[in-house]
Amino acid sequence: MSGWWAAAFVVQWVLLAVLTVVVVALARQIGVLHLRISPVGALEMDDEGPALGEPLASRTAAGRDGTTVIIGGPGARRLLTFVSPTCPVCERILPSLPAAARASGLVAQVVSDPAAERALDVPGVPFVVVVDELGIVQSKGTVNSLEQLEGLIDTASRRIEQSEELSAV
Repeated sequence: MSGWWAAAFVVQWVLLAVLTVVVVALARQIGVLHLRISPVGALEMDDEGPALGEPLASRTAAGRDGTTVIIGGPGARRLLTFVSPTCPVCERILPSLPAAARASGLVAQVVSDPAAERALDVPGVPFVVVVDELGIVQSKGTVNSLEQLEGLIDTASRRIEQSEELSAV
C-alpha cells in the first residue's frame, strides 16, 4: 500500500506542475490579447498635455522628417501628432494620419521632439492634439488606433461647431 501512496503523491505533483505551466501560459496569452485590443476611445486627461480650451503658444519643434514644424498659434486647423522613432504603435497609426486630417479639413503635423513633448506635458507617444484656427486646443489624448484618432477629431469638430454657434448668438 505504501508504493501506491508514493505513486499517487508523485502523480499529484506532476499534475500540479503541469497545471502551473498551463496557468502561466494562459496569463501570458491574456496579456498579449490585452495589448492587441485597443480601448474604445481615446481618453482626455485634464492633467496631461496642453490644457483644453486654452491657446497653444506658438513654438518651433522638430518634425519626424527632420524639418522644423511650427506648432501652436493662429493658423490652419491642425492635427498635431507626437511620435517617437522607436514607437511601434506610432508606426502603425502614421499611415492613416494624412487621410484622417484631410477628411476633417485639418493640416497634419507630425512632431518628433522630446523637448516639445516636455514643454507641453505630453505623457507619452503617440499623443494627438487638435487645435483650431486660433490655436486653441479642442481635443487631445493618447491614441492607439485609427478609431481613437477619428474619435478625437470628431470631438474637436463638435467643440469647434459649438463655439462657432455660441459666438454667432
